[in-house]
Amino acid sequence: MRRFAPLVALPLLAALPAPAAAHPAAPAPVRLEVLSRTPAWEGRSFGQVGAYEQIRAVAHLRIDPLAPANRGIVDLARAPREQDGRVAYDVDVVILRPVSPAHARPVLLYDVVNRGMKLLGMLNAGQGGFGGLGDPIPPGDGLLMRQGLTMVWSGWQGDLANGPAMPVAVPGVAMPKLVAARFPVVPGLTARVSSETIFDNTTGTRMTLAWPAADRDPAHAGLTVRARAADAPRVLPATDWHFDDATHVTLARPADMDAGAIYRLEYTARDPRVMGLGFAATRDLVAFLRRASAAQGNPLADLAAAPCDRDGQGRCNPRPGHGTGPFSTAIAIGGSQSGRYLRDFLWQGFNRAPDGSRVFDGMIPYIAGGRRTFTNARFAEPGRFSRQHEDHDVPGFDFPFTYATLTDPVTGRRDGLLARCTATGTCPRLFHVDTSAEFWQAGAGLVGIGWDRAGAPRDVAFPANVRAYMITGAPHAPGFASPACQYPANPLNYAPALRALLVAMLDWTGNRAAPPASVWPSLAGGQLVPLARLRTPSLPGLEWPAVANAPTSPVPGRDWPLLVPTVDGDGIDNAGIHLPDVAAPDGAYLGWNLRKPGYAPGDLCLIFGAKVPLPRPAADLPARRAAAAQALVKDRLLLAEDAPH
Repeated sequence: MRRFAPLVALPLLAALPAPAAAHPAAPAPVRLEVLSRTPAWEGRSFGQVGAYEQIRAVAHLRIDPLAPANRGIVDLARAPREQDGRVAYDVDVVILRPVSPAHARPVLLYDVVNRGMKLLGMLNAGQGGFGGLGDPIPPGDGLLMRQGLTMVWSGWQGDLANGPAMPVAVPGVAMPKLVAARFPVVPGLTARVSSETIFDNTTGTRMTLAWPAADRDPAHAGLTVRARAADAPRVLPATDWHFDDATHVTLARPADMDAGAIYRLEYTARDPRVMGLGFAATRDLVAFLRRASAAQGNPLADLAAAPCDRDGQGRCNPRPGHGTGPFSTAIAIGGSQSGRYLRDFLWQGFNRAPDGSRVFDGMIPYIAGGRRTFTNARFAEPGRFSRQHEDHDVPGFDFPFTYATLTDPVTGRRDGLLARCTATGTCPRLFHVDTSAEFWQAGAGLVGIGWDRAGAPRDVAFPANVRAYMITGAPHAPGFASPACQYPANPLNYAPALRALLVAMLDWTGNRAAPPASVWPSLAGGQLVPLARLRTPSLPGLEWPAVANAPTSPVPGRDWPLLVPTVDGDGIDNAGIHLPDVAAPDGAYLGWNLRKPGYAPGDLCLIFGAKVPLPRPAADLPARRAAAAQALVKDRLLLAEDAPH
C-alpha cells in the first residue's frame, strides 16, 4: 500500500538547551482582541467559586520563521512575511473564567478542540454535545466550575473550511460554528497527494478533495477502488470519472463493488496552508495567557491576585509559583483527534515555549491510541486518521508509539514521545487514557511495548512522569453506530473515569497527592496477545473480528506487532478499569463493531463499539456494581459523587 505524500517533517528542537530557572523574556508576540465578555449560564453560581463569564476573542499572532523553536514548522519559511520578517495569522479563542479572582484556582485547563468543537462538557456529569464557538459547555453538575478552573479553547486546525467537520455524520446532531484558525497559504507549491472516499451508501458518486487540483487532466491522476483495506487496488479507467472542478470528482461506481468500497484518487495538489502553525498557535497563546500582564492585553492577568490554590472542596492550599503570572499550573486535555494532537505536540517539541518555559505542566490525551496527527506536513489533513478500513495509511500512525525512548527494530530509529521535552526539561506529567476500542483501531497495544535484543516485543516501563489507563469495554464513541455496522451500539459512558482522572491530575500537578497507579494490559501478565492468538468465547449471534488496525510498515518484510487485550468468558477484556456496568455486566461490552453485508463485511465498522446481550446475565447486578464502584473510589479512579448508591 502506498504511503501518503509528503511525509511529516520533524522539528529541529532536540539540541535546544534546558530552560533557565527564570524566564524574563517576553512571550511570543500575541495580540488578543476581545470581542465580547458575557455572563456564563445566565449568572449561575457554582459553590464557593461563584459565577463565571465567557470571553470571546481573536488572537492575532506573529511568528519568526528563523527562530530555533519554529524551524521545524513545515513551509513556514516559504510563507508570506510582514516587513519585519514575521509571519502573521490568527485563531479564535474562547475562555470561561471565574468572575471573582479571589475564588479562582490558579489552574488553566486547555481543552484541545476536536475539529473546531469543544468536548470538555462531557466532564460535567458526562453531558457532552459538540460545543461550538459561541456555545458555553453544558454546565451539568458543574464539576469543572466547582474546581475553580479557567477553561480555554482556541483554533488550531487550519483546514476546517476544506471539508466536513466530522469524518462521519452524526444523526440528529447539527454542527456548530467552529473554533477555527486562519493560516497563510503558500501559493504555487505543488505535490502529489491522495484522497480517499467511502460512500457507505449505494447512491454517492462525488468525491470532495481537501486540496485543489493543480492539474485536472485525468491522464495525470489516478483513481482506484478496492473492496477492503487489505485488497489490491483496481484502476478505474479515465472514462469512468472526471474532475467537476478543482476540488470535486464524479465517478461511475463499478457494479461489483458494495457500499463500503474504498475509492482513492492520487493527484497533484496546489497552494498548501502552513498547517504546522496549529502547534505554534497553542504554544504561544497559552504562554501568553500564563505570563502576560494586563498592560500586554491579557484578560486573565487579574487572576494573579488569587491568594491560594483552592481545591474542589474550597480548601486554600499554598499556591506554587505565586507571582509568576495568573496561573501556577496549565493542564491540556484532548480526546480522539485532540488526544492525537497532544501526543504530536509533545513529540515535536512544542511544549517548550520560545522563552524556554514549559507550556503545559500536565496532559491528558485520551482515546488516541498509538497514533499522532497528520498536521505538520505539506498538504496536511489533520482531520484524517488511520483506521482498519478507512484511510489506513494516513501519516501519524508509525514509530514512535511509546513515551519511553527506545530503538525501533523495524526502522532502526531511536526515539520516543518524550525525547525532545526531556532534552529541554519541559516534559509534563501525563495521563494516557484509552478504551478497549483503541486496541483494535488505534494501535494502543504498542503504547507500552518495547523490544528485546532479538526484536521480540516486550513490556516497557512507562516513564516516571507518565501513567496509563485502559477503560475496559468502552467504545471510542459511546452510544454511536452506523447503518454500516452489524451490531447494536455500545452505550458505555467512560466520562466518570475521566472526571476522576482530571481531579487526580489537579492533585498531582499541585503536588498534593501521587497519581493512581497505571492500569494497563501487559504481555507478561497475559493480558495482551497477538490477534492471531486471541481466544474468544462463543456467544450467540456474535462474530469476532479477524482484523484490527496495524501501522503500515515502511520496511518490506518488517512489521510492528498487532496486539489486542485478552477476554473473559463474557467477551470482556481482562485488563483495565472495569466501571460498574462492566464489572457486573448484563451484556458483552465491545470496543469494536463489524461492517455488515453490503458494507465491506468483516472489516471493522468506523470508530464504533458494540454491545450484545449475554445468554445468562449474572444475578445481584446492583449490589455487585455498587461494590465495584466503591473499590474504584478507593483507588481514586471514580469520584465518590459518581458511585451508584
